Amino acid sequence: MLSAVACLHVFWILCMVAYSMGGKYPCAAEYWIMNIYLPVGIALYQANSMQLLNVFGVQEKLLLTAQQPNRPHFINPSESSSRYLPRWRQLNLVQRTELGIAIGISVQLLVSLSIFLTSRKFHSFGTFSEHVSAAECRRGPEWIPSILWQLLWSWVFAPYVLWRIRNIHDIHHWRLQITCCLIAALPGSPMWFAALYSSTDTWAVINKYWVPALWFAPGIMAMEAVTIFFPCYELVVSRGQRDRFLGELQAWNDKKTNSVQESDSAPSRTTSEASRVPEGYSRGALERCLEENSSALLRFAAAKEFSGENILFLNYVRDWKAAWEKIGESSPEYDWNCDPQSHRLHFFKIALEIYVFCVDMNLAEFPINIESRIYSDLLEMFGEACAYRNLPESYNTMAMHRTKLSTMITVEEDTQALCFDAYPHEEQSIMQIESRVPNSVIVPTNFTVDAFDEAEKSIKNLVFTNTWPKFIDFSSDVSIDSK
Repeated sequence: MLSAVACLHVFWILCMVAYSMGGKYPCAAEYWIMNIYLPVGIALYQANSMQLLNVFGVQEKLLLTAQQPNRPHFINPSESSSRYLPRWRQLNLVQRTELGIAIGISVQLLVSLSIFLTSRKFHSFGTFSEHVSAAECRRGPEWIPSILWQLLWSWVFAPYVLWRIRNIHDIHHWRLQITCCLIAALPGSPMWFAALYSSTDTWAVINKYWVPALWFAPGIMAMEAVTIFFPCYELVVSRGQRDRFLGELQAWNDKKTNSVQESDSAPSRTTSEASRVPEGYSRGALERCLEENSSALLRFAAAKEFSGENILFLNYVRDWKAAWEKIGESSPEYDWNCDPQSHRLHFFKIALEIYVFCVDMNLAEFPINIESRIYSDLLEMFGEACAYRNLPESYNTMAMHRTKLSTMITVEEDTQALCFDAYPHEEQSIMQIESRVPNSVIVPTNFTVDAFDEAEKSIKNLVFTNTWPKFIDFSSDVSIDSK
C-alpha cells in the first residue's frame, strides 16, 4: 500500500510541476509519467483491494476448517497437461492478482515503448502520426494505453470489488477504506478524455490553467488521504480502547481486592456501568470462554477482526494438551521415552500438523504472530520433521525439504485437511485428524506436553489485550440492540 501511495504521489507531484510550467512541459516526459507512475500506482491499489478479499476468504476457510473438515485433495502435476496449471491453482487470490498485474504492467511498458519509438509526435522519426506542436502532442491514440489501467480499474474492476466486499463488516474499516478509494478514482478517466479530446472553447480555456493530467489529482489526493487516515484512526482508537480496558480492569481488580461489590441492573451500557462490565473483560472470563465454548469468539475473530488463526491455535493446543494429560492421568507410571513409536509419536505427529497449519511462516496460510525467540524454538523442534510429511507417493520420491515447491504443493491442502474428522457430524477434536506424517519420523528428545506453552501464552496475551475486549464490547452492543 505504501508503494501505491508513493507512486501516485510522485505522479501527482509531476503533474503539479507540469501545471506550473504550462505548455513548456516536455510532451515525451508527460507520456512516460502517464505510462509508468499512474498505471503502476493504480495496479498496486488494485492488489490491496484483493488483499481484503483474500484475508476474508482465508478467515472464512478457517471457520470452515473448524466446523466442517474435508479430506485433503492433491493435484499431481504429472496428471496435468501443463506444468503451470497446478502451480496456478495453488496460488491464492492476492498471488494471482500480483501475477496478473506483473504481466499486465510488462505488456503496458512494451506497448508504450513501441508506440513511443514509432510515433512521430515525440521525435522526428517513426512510422505513423506527424510531428506536431506541444498542445497537439498530448492528443491522439498514442495516449490510450496510459489510461487503460485507470479506466479498467475504476469502471470495470471497482464495481466487481464493491460487489464482492459487500458482506464484509470488519472492525478495522478496511472495506470502507477501499470503497472510498474506488469511488474517488471514478471521475479521473472521463475528465481526462474530455479535457484532451473536447474541441470547445470552454475546454480550451480550462486546459490553459488545468492540464489534462491534473484531473487525476483530486482522486489521487482522496485515495492518499483515505489510505493514510484510516490506519492512523484505527491506531488511535485501538490505543484508546486498550487504555480504557486496562483502566477499567485495574479499577475492578482494586475493588475486588478490597471486597467492594457494586451491583447495577441498568439494561444499557453507560460510563457508570464500568464496575460491572470489567468482570467480563477479565482473564478468567477469557479462560472460561476458551475452555467451555469459544465458537462465538472464533466467529468474531475471523469475520470481524481477521484474527481467527489465534483462536484456532488456542483450541488446537487446548485439545492436544487435554488428550495428553488424560493419558498421563490414567497411566501415571507411563514412560514416554521408552515407547517412541506409539502414543508419544502420535502426539508428535498431531503437534506437527498444528505447527504446519498455525505457526510455520512458509507453510501456514495465516500464521500466528509470536515472538521470534518462540518461533525459533518451535522451528528447531518441528522444522526438520516438516520434510517428512505424508504426501502422495509421487511427492515422497522428491527431496521434500523446506523449499518453495513443497510450500506450493501443501499449503492449500493444509487449510482444508488439517482437522479431518472421521465423524464430521460430531464435535470436532484435533486428536481425530488424519496426519500425513509417516511413522518413521524422528521425535525430538525435548518434545513434551509443554512444547506449545510459550506460544500459547504469547497468543493468549495477544487475544486478551486485543481481541477479547473488542469481543466483549461487540457482544454487549449486540445484546443491547436486541432488547
